[in-house]
This record gives sequence, C-alpha cells and structure tokens, in this order.
Amino acid sequence: MYALKALFNNSEESPDFPPYFLLEKEILERITCRGTPRFVESFSLGDIYCIVQEYIPGWPLSYFIDTGCRFSEQEVRNILKKLFAILAELHCPLAKDNAVIHRDIRLSNLLLNKGNLYLVDFGLARFLDPLQFPLCHDPVEIISSEKALKYVRPVHSFRMKGQNIPGSVTYSLLRKEISPRSDLFGAGVVAVDLFANQVEDEAQFALPWEKVLTLSDSFICFLKKLLGREEEFQTAQEALKRLEFLSDNNICTSQKAAENILFTE
Repeated sequence: MYALKALFNNSEESPDFPPYFLLEKEILERITCRGTPRFVESFSLGDIYCIVQEYIPGWPLSYFIDTGCRFSEQEVRNILKKLFAILAELHCPLAKDNAVIHRDIRLSNLLLNKGNLYLVDFGLARFLDPLQFPLCHDPVEIISSEKALKYVRPVHSFRMKGQNIPGSVTYSLLRKEISPRSDLFGAGVVAVDLFANQVEDEAQFALPWEKVLTLSDSFICFLKKLLGREEEFQTAQEALKRLEFLSDNNICTSQKAAENILFTE
C-alpha cells in the first residue's frame, strides 16, 4: 500500500505552482530520516500533480485530541523526544546540503504507529541552504495563530503571554522562518496542544497555558524555552539533551522519594 498526495494546480491562482511541487519532490527524495515516510515516485496528469510515498498506518496526534484522549506529562515528554530525534536528522543530515526545515510542525502532521512517531507533509518545507533550490521564492503566508486554533479544538487558544512568550505576529514569523527554531517552536506548540483535553472548563482557554496546566515546574520552563524568543534552543539535539536531563533528574527524584518512604516506614 502507498500514500498518495494529489495537488491540484490552478494556474490563475498559483502561476508558480510547478516549482513548489518539484521542491517538495526534491526534498522528499533527499530525506533519509527514519521518522519520515519513504519517497516512492511522483507524476502529473494534466493539472494534477501527485507524490507517492510509503504508507504508514496509524493516526495523527490530532485524532487522539479529537477523540478525548488525555496525555500525561510523561507521554508528552516521550513524544517530544521522538520528534526532536526526527528534527535532529532533518536539520543536520550526513550531507549538509540536504538539511531541511519542515516549518509546519503540528498535531495533524505527526503520526503515531505502535509507539513510533512519523513526520509527514513537507509542502511548506525548505532547504536550510536556499541555494539548493533557487527556483522557489517564498510567498507562502503561514496562517496566524487565531486561524491556526481551528485545526484542532485546543490549546492554541491559550494566550501565548508571559515573559518571552510570543504573540500572534511573532507566531506567524516563527512559523515562516527558515531556521531550526521554526521547527522547535512548532514542537513547543504541539506539546501544549497535547494537553488540551486536561482543560475541562473552556473559560480557562482564555488564560495563559502555564497557569492552567498541571505540569512540573521544570517542564513548564522547558516549554517556555521552546516557545520563547530569548535564550531559546539553537538545535533539536540541544533540546533533546535537555529533555533527557530533566527526565533523568525526575527518575532520581522519584527514587529518592521512594527510598525516604521505605526508610520512614
């Protein structure tokens, strides 16, 4: 079985469409990341352009939110670890010319399959080196946060406010930026979105997310750094190492707490 992405070209609305199709094809052909479906082939028929990829069974993360699933902090941490590993390969492949920024990290573009995570839909992706495919300028306007809220019922409606937390204008700019921090910011948004079903009172969506969600202080600080504009992570590998460090410390803390209880008893 294969997955088929069909793109319909309206020459009046998108006169430069073919280069965008060719860019996505070129990116997918060069990607060797284990967390992305394998490129098979591409073809066109009239105004329909098709990309064929390996079929990955499973569900997008947005499905789990829409069906009422509640993710624990540990589950979200594990998902982020898998996502950072994928991004580290995309941003820093063995061949530097193949470095890619996805620019559309969201729940609906992340598939879960038997504990494995896959990143799909490279329609907005760009090579980190613009000289790799100079045919495409970049007129794509990334939707603002107000519109982005509608792709799933959720936490985007939390106000992104607080120290170093960007507003809607910065949100759009970060999404569009061709740099690793665009994808790291998207990872932070995904993490917050995954806690959407923990909020039972919809009135709380008007409050800052860090005031509503019941998370550890260390994880809140970590997410703020993903979403921030100052002292942000520079690479996915750096974010992954920091998250692993937090997890190791939590394990040590839990073990010490258990030892204290046993000793007291």
